[in-house]
Amino acid sequence: MKIYICSLLSKKNFRFLNSHLKSLNRLKVPNNIKLKIIFVASPKIYIVRNFLKSILSNVDYSILESAKDNIPESRNVFLKFLKNKNVKYAGFIDDDCFVDKDWLLNMIKFISKNNCDIVGGPQYHAVRNRSFKDFYDVLEPNHNHGQLVKWVATNNCFFSKKVFYKSRVFFDPKFASVGGSDQLFFRKLDKKKFIIRWNKKSFTTENFNPQREKKYWFFKRNLRYGYSGNLIDKKIYGKTGVIIILIKLLYLISAALFLIFIPSRKNFIKAIFLLQRASGRFIGLLNYKPKKYI
Repeated sequence: MKIYICSLLSKKNFRFLNSHLKSLNRLKVPNNIKLKIIFVASPKIYIVRNFLKSILSNVDYSILESAKDNIPESRNVFLKFLKNKNVKYAGFIDDDCFVDKDWLLNMIKFISKNNCDIVGGPQYHAVRNRSFKDFYDVLEPNHNHGQLVKWVATNNCFFSKKVFYKSRVFFDPKFASVGGSDQLFFRKLDKKKFIIRWNKKSFTTENFNPQREKKYWFFKRNLRYGYSGNLIDKKIYGKTGVIIILIKLLYLISAALFLIFIPSRKNFIKAIFLLQRASGRFIGLLNYKPKKYI
């Protein structure tokens, strides 16, 4: 049984590549599985070939070139590559994360025992300032093991061949500057009745990044989640998208005000995050367009 896992290589995450590759080397792979890691890189960073060769000793891999240096296009390179391959399962992981050694084993067990086509799992975060742990806990989705969900992120996902053989769904390049193309991709698959579930036992951990241990980074991230949420809803709901956006905007504000009256550190952080996402949705309604990825 063949399994291909994709990792997009980016120049900004070079400092984490050593940790990322070593975690792939440690993955436990069943004897009946032929695992291959597919790296997608732009021509600008193709010099990474020799580095991969020096680190990856236990894993088979290939490198694909992405002509356009943006995330949605690079993900589509992998999906198109899969079309002509005899692969049963595939997945995405991020190049700034290290993967738990049992990640693959747990993904195979989960998708085999549960009625689903797509599986997502949690991404944890290495922190130095423990006060930011609560920020990440609130930022990341919190689902029960085995729960049905509408979408998962490409930082940790696994899916059956139905997704790349039958769906004809690809990542939208228009989301390159605002993010959210993975959410839209899986929301479209959910709409096509693909079953998506959450697997808590297969996790990745994002390497410590000092640039993200700043409150301003979380402000920008939540603002972007709100803004891109508008674009996703317009794509999913069409003409009724604006009504859905207004309902969600009111929900975000109401939920934030409710949480403020239940005193706790996490509730306060969550309330602030919800208001920041509401702000992102509001400026999106005013046709604000970010000049660069936020």
